[in-house]
Amino acid sequence: MSAIDPQRSARPEVNVVVCTDEYGCGRWYHRGRNAEAVLGELQAAADRLDGERVQVTTAGCILGCTYGPRFDVARRWSGEKTLYGSITGEAVITRRGRVRFAVIPDNLEQALSDHLEETSVPIQSLGGASRPADVDLLRRILSDCSRGSADPGVGLAESVIMVHNAAATVSIPATLDNLQFVDGSGNPHPLGDIALLTTDGDGQVALQLSRIRQVEFLYRQLRNGLPSYSIWLRDDDLATVYRIYLRRSENPANDPLRHRLFMDLIEKYGERVTL
Repeated sequence: MSAIDPQRSARPEVNVVVCTDEYGCGRWYHRGRNAEAVLGELQAAADRLDGERVQVTTAGCILGCTYGPRFDVARRWSGEKTLYGSITGEAVITRRGRVRFAVIPDNLEQALSDHLEETSVPIQSLGGASRPADVDLLRRILSDCSRGSADPGVGLAESVIMVHNAAATVSIPATLDNLQFVDGSGNPHPLGDIALLTTDGDGQVALQLSRIRQVEFLYRQLRNGLPSYSIWLRDDDLATVYRIYLRRSENPANDPLRHRLFMDLIEKYGERVTL
Protein backbone atom coordinates (compact mmCIF):
# COMPACT_ATOMS: atom_id res chain seq x y z
CA MET A 1 0.00 0.00 0.00
CA SER A 2 1.14 3.56 -0.65
CA ALA A 3 -1.25 5.40 1.67
CA ILE A 4 -1.01 5.63 5.42
CA ASP A 5 -2.09 2.35 7.05
CA PRO A 6 -2.97 2.69 10.77
CA GLN A 7 -2.30 -1.03 11.22
CA ARG A 8 1.26 -0.79 9.93
CA SER A 9 3.69 -1.56 12.70
CA ALA A 10 6.97 -0.81 10.98
CA ARG A 11 7.86 2.67 9.80
CA PRO A 12 8.59 2.88 6.06
CA GLU A 13 12.17 3.48 4.96
CA VAL A 14 11.16 6.24 2.55
CA ASN A 15 8.39 8.79 3.04
CA VAL A 16 7.14 10.83 0.07
CA VAL A 17 4.90 13.88 0.48
CA VAL A 18 3.29 15.28 -2.70
CA CYS A 19 1.86 18.79 -2.75
CA THR A 20 -1.63 18.71 -4.29
CA ASP A 21 -2.79 22.12 -3.12
CA GLU A 22 -5.36 23.33 -5.66
CA TYR A 23 -4.19 26.93 -5.22
CA GLY A 24 -0.49 26.10 -5.44
CA CYS A 25 1.43 23.18 -6.91
CA GLY A 26 -1.77 21.36 -7.83
CA ARG A 27 -2.56 23.92 -10.53
CA TRP A 28 0.64 23.60 -12.54
CA TYR A 29 2.14 21.13 -14.99
CA HIS A 30 5.68 19.85 -15.48
CA ARG A 31 6.52 18.12 -18.77
CA GLY A 32 2.84 17.35 -19.28
CA ARG A 33 2.11 16.08 -15.72
CA ASN A 34 0.23 17.91 -12.99
CA ALA A 35 0.33 17.11 -9.28
CA GLU A 36 -2.40 14.47 -9.48
CA ALA A 37 -0.56 12.65 -12.27
CA VAL A 38 2.71 12.77 -10.32
CA LEU A 39 0.91 11.48 -7.22
CA GLY A 40 -0.69 8.59 -9.11
CA GLU A 41 2.60 7.53 -10.69
CA LEU A 42 4.41 7.69 -7.36
CA GLN A 43 1.73 5.60 -5.64
CA ALA A 44 1.86 2.98 -8.39
CA ALA A 45 5.68 2.96 -8.29
CA ALA A 46 5.67 2.57 -4.49
CA ASP A 47 3.34 -0.43 -4.76
CA ARG A 48 5.59 -2.06 -7.33
CA LEU A 49 8.72 -1.52 -5.25
CA ASP A 50 7.30 -2.39 -1.82
CA GLY A 51 4.42 -0.57 -0.21
CA GLU A 52 5.70 -1.49 3.27
CA ARG A 53 8.98 0.31 2.64
CA VAL A 54 7.77 3.35 0.66
CA GLN A 55 4.92 5.55 1.89
CA VAL A 56 3.30 8.19 -0.36
CA THR A 57 1.03 10.83 1.18
CA THR A 58 -0.27 14.26 0.19
CA ALA A 59 -0.16 17.71 1.73
CA GLY A 60 -1.37 21.21 1.08
CA CYS A 61 1.06 23.98 0.22
CA ILE A 62 3.70 24.20 2.93
CA LEU A 63 6.40 26.01 0.98
CA GLY A 64 4.66 29.01 -0.51
CA CYS A 65 6.43 28.33 -3.81
CA THR A 66 5.25 28.87 -7.38
CA TYR A 67 7.61 26.45 -9.12
CA GLY A 68 5.03 23.92 -10.28
CA PRO A 69 4.51 20.32 -9.09
CA ARG A 70 6.81 19.26 -6.26
CA PHE A 71 7.27 16.47 -3.75
CA ASP A 72 9.56 15.81 -0.77
CA VAL A 73 11.36 12.50 -0.21
CA ALA A 74 12.64 11.68 3.28
CA ARG A 75 15.12 8.84 3.80
CA ARG A 76 14.09 7.78 7.28
CA TRP A 77 16.97 5.33 7.45
CA SER A 78 19.54 8.14 7.05
CA GLY A 79 17.66 11.30 8.03
CA GLU A 80 18.26 12.95 4.63
CA LYS A 81 15.65 14.79 2.58
CA THR A 82 15.31 15.73 -1.09
CA LEU A 83 12.95 18.28 -2.63
CA TYR A 84 11.87 17.54 -6.22
CA GLY A 85 10.30 20.24 -8.39
CA SER A 86 9.94 21.65 -11.88
CA ILE A 87 13.30 23.41 -11.68
CA THR A 88 16.76 22.32 -10.62
CA GLY A 89 19.28 24.00 -8.35
CA GLU A 90 18.74 26.62 -5.66
CA ALA A 91 15.65 28.80 -5.36
CA VAL A 92 14.09 31.03 -2.73
CA ILE A 93 10.92 29.67 -1.12
CA THR A 94 8.63 31.92 0.92
CA ARG A 95 8.44 29.72 4.03
CA ARG A 96 11.82 28.00 3.92
CA GLY A 97 14.16 30.55 2.44
CA ARG A 98 16.78 29.20 0.03
CA VAL A 99 16.38 25.51 -0.83
CA ARG A 100 17.83 23.13 -3.40
CA PHE A 101 15.58 21.44 -5.95
CA ALA A 102 16.24 18.24 -7.86
CA VAL A 103 14.22 18.24 -11.06
CA ILE A 104 11.30 15.77 -11.22
CA PRO A 105 12.57 12.86 -13.34
CA ASP A 106 10.54 11.15 -16.03
CA ASN A 107 11.02 7.76 -14.34
CA LEU A 108 9.44 8.16 -10.90
CA GLU A 109 9.96 4.52 -9.95
CA GLN A 110 13.68 5.00 -10.44
CA ALA A 111 13.46 8.16 -8.34
CA LEU A 112 12.02 6.16 -5.44
CA SER A 113 14.55 3.38 -5.90
CA ASP A 114 17.31 6.00 -5.61
CA HIS A 115 16.27 6.48 -1.97
CA LEU A 116 15.96 2.87 -0.78
CA GLU A 117 18.92 1.94 1.39
CA GLU A 118 20.38 -0.85 -0.75
CA THR A 119 19.97 1.04 -4.07
CA SER A 120 20.43 4.61 -2.86
CA VAL A 121 22.50 7.22 -4.66
CA PRO A 122 24.17 10.23 -2.97
CA ILE A 123 21.76 13.10 -2.37
CA GLN A 124 24.17 15.58 -3.93
CA SER A 125 24.11 13.68 -7.23
CA LEU A 126 20.37 14.15 -7.72
CA GLY A 127 19.11 16.92 -9.96
CA GLY A 128 22.27 17.79 -11.83
CA ALA A 129 22.55 20.51 -14.40
CA SER A 130 19.42 21.95 -15.95
CA ARG A 131 18.29 19.63 -18.74
CA PRO A 132 17.22 20.87 -22.18
CA ALA A 133 13.64 22.04 -22.44
CA ASP A 134 11.04 19.73 -23.92
CA VAL A 135 11.14 21.34 -27.36
CA ASP A 136 8.64 18.86 -28.84
CA LEU A 137 6.01 19.86 -26.28
CA LEU A 138 6.68 23.56 -26.84
CA ARG A 139 6.31 23.10 -30.61
CA ARG A 140 2.94 21.39 -30.04
CA ILE A 141 1.74 24.22 -27.79
CA LEU A 142 2.72 26.93 -30.29
CA SER A 143 1.24 24.95 -33.18
CA ASP A 144 -2.07 24.64 -31.31
CA CYS A 145 -2.01 28.40 -30.73
CA SER A 146 -1.42 28.98 -34.43
CA ARG A 147 -3.83 26.65 -36.20
CA GLY A 148 -6.50 26.40 -33.55
CA SER A 149 -8.95 23.62 -32.88
CA ALA A 150 -12.37 25.31 -33.06
CA ASP A 151 -14.43 25.17 -36.25
CA PRO A 152 -13.50 26.65 -38.72
CA GLY A 153 -9.98 26.28 -37.32
CA VAL A 154 -9.40 29.89 -36.25
CA GLY A 155 -6.09 30.27 -34.42
CA LEU A 156 -5.14 32.94 -31.92
CA ALA A 157 -3.87 35.05 -34.85
CA GLU A 158 -3.48 38.80 -34.21
CA SER A 159 -1.15 39.54 -31.33
CA VAL A 160 1.50 41.81 -29.88
CA ILE A 161 4.88 40.24 -29.11
CA MET A 162 6.83 41.75 -26.22
CA VAL A 163 10.48 40.72 -26.10
CA HIS A 164 12.25 41.35 -22.79
CA ASN A 165 15.81 41.45 -21.53
CA ALA A 166 17.40 42.91 -18.41
CA ALA A 167 17.54 46.42 -19.86
CA ALA A 168 14.78 46.85 -22.42
CA THR A 169 11.40 45.75 -23.73
CA VAL A 170 10.19 45.97 -27.32
CA SER A 171 6.59 45.48 -28.53
CA ILE A 172 6.00 44.13 -32.03
CA PRO A 173 2.57 43.67 -33.70
CA ALA A 174 2.61 40.18 -35.19
CA THR A 175 0.44 37.24 -36.14
CA LEU A 176 0.42 33.67 -34.89
CA ASP A 177 -1.04 32.42 -38.17
CA ASN A 178 2.29 32.32 -40.00
CA LEU A 179 4.20 30.26 -37.47
CA GLN A 180 7.04 28.16 -38.86
CA PHE A 181 9.93 26.19 -37.37
CA VAL A 182 13.48 26.41 -38.72
CA ASP A 183 16.85 24.88 -37.91
CA GLY A 184 19.99 26.73 -36.82
CA SER A 185 20.73 27.71 -40.43
CA GLY A 186 17.29 29.23 -40.92
CA ASN A 187 16.01 26.39 -43.11
CA PRO A 188 12.38 25.33 -42.57
CA HIS A 189 12.24 22.08 -40.63
CA PRO A 190 9.28 20.55 -38.73
CA LEU A 191 11.64 19.60 -35.88
CA GLY A 192 13.55 22.88 -35.85
CA ASP A 193 14.20 24.43 -32.45
CA ILE A 194 13.61 28.02 -33.61
CA ALA A 195 10.07 29.36 -34.02
CA LEU A 196 9.48 32.25 -36.42
CA LEU A 197 6.47 34.56 -36.22
CA THR A 198 5.68 37.09 -38.94
CA THR A 199 5.30 40.75 -37.93
CA ASP A 200 2.79 43.15 -39.44
CA GLY A 201 5.57 44.66 -41.52
CA ASP A 202 6.52 41.27 -42.99
CA GLY A 203 9.49 41.01 -40.66
CA GLN A 204 10.10 38.03 -38.40
CA VAL A 205 10.53 37.43 -34.69
CA ALA A 206 12.66 34.40 -33.80
CA LEU A 207 12.25 32.40 -30.60
CA GLN A 208 14.93 29.93 -29.45
CA LEU A 209 12.75 27.13 -28.11
CA SER A 210 15.52 25.35 -26.20
CA ARG A 211 15.89 28.42 -23.95
CA ILE A 212 12.27 28.35 -22.77
CA ARG A 213 11.51 26.58 -19.49
CA GLN A 214 7.96 27.67 -18.76
CA VAL A 215 4.80 28.70 -20.61
CA GLU A 216 1.89 30.35 -18.81
CA PHE A 217 -1.58 31.13 -20.17
CA LEU A 218 -3.12 34.18 -18.48
CA TYR A 219 -6.77 35.13 -18.85
CA ARG A 220 -8.41 37.92 -16.88
CA GLN A 221 -11.12 40.57 -17.08
CA LEU A 222 -9.90 44.17 -17.29
CA ARG A 223 -11.53 47.02 -15.35
CA ASN A 224 -13.30 48.15 -18.53
CA GLY A 225 -14.97 44.74 -18.73
CA LEU A 226 -12.97 43.53 -21.73
CA PRO A 227 -11.10 40.21 -21.62
CA SER A 228 -7.30 39.97 -21.68
CA TYR A 229 -5.43 36.99 -23.12
CA SER A 230 -1.67 36.55 -22.94
CA ILE A 231 0.98 33.84 -23.10
CA TRP A 232 4.17 34.32 -21.08
CA LEU A 233 7.37 32.39 -21.79
CA ARG A 234 10.14 32.19 -19.20
CA ASP A 235 13.82 31.23 -19.25
CA ASP A 236 16.06 29.14 -16.94
CA ASP A 237 15.70 31.70 -14.15
CA LEU A 238 11.91 31.77 -14.66
CA ALA A 239 12.25 35.38 -15.82
CA THR A 240 9.71 36.39 -18.48
CA VAL A 241 11.57 36.97 -21.73
CA TYR A 242 8.76 36.75 -24.27
CA ARG A 243 5.08 37.67 -23.97
CA ILE A 244 2.29 37.27 -26.49
CA TYR A 245 -0.77 39.49 -25.98
CA LEU A 246 -3.82 38.89 -28.17
CA ARG A 247 -5.32 41.83 -29.99
CA ARG A 248 -9.01 42.02 -30.83
CA SER A 249 -9.55 40.35 -34.18
CA GLU A 250 -10.19 42.45 -37.28
CA ASN A 251 -13.10 40.07 -37.81
CA PRO A 252 -15.28 40.33 -34.65
CA ALA A 253 -16.85 36.94 -35.45
CA ASN A 254 -13.48 35.32 -34.68
CA ASP A 255 -13.27 36.61 -31.10
CA PRO A 256 -15.62 33.99 -29.56
CA LEU A 257 -13.71 31.24 -31.40
CA ARG A 258 -10.39 32.58 -30.16
CA HIS A 259 -11.77 32.73 -26.60
CA ARG A 260 -12.88 29.10 -26.86
CA LEU A 261 -9.47 28.09 -28.24
CA PHE A 262 -7.64 29.89 -25.39
CA MET A 263 -9.81 28.14 -22.81
CA ASP A 264 -9.27 24.81 -24.61
CA LEU A 265 -5.50 25.33 -24.42
CA ILE A 266 -5.71 25.90 -20.66
CA GLU A 267 -7.86 22.78 -20.32
CA LYS A 268 -5.39 20.75 -22.40
CA TYR A 269 -2.07 21.98 -20.98
CA GLY A 270 -2.95 23.67 -17.70
CA GLU A 271 -2.46 27.33 -16.86
CA ARG A 272 1.29 26.83 -16.47
CA VAL A 273 3.54 24.34 -18.27
CA THR A 274 7.09 23.82 -16.99
CA LEU A 275 9.40 22.27 -19.57
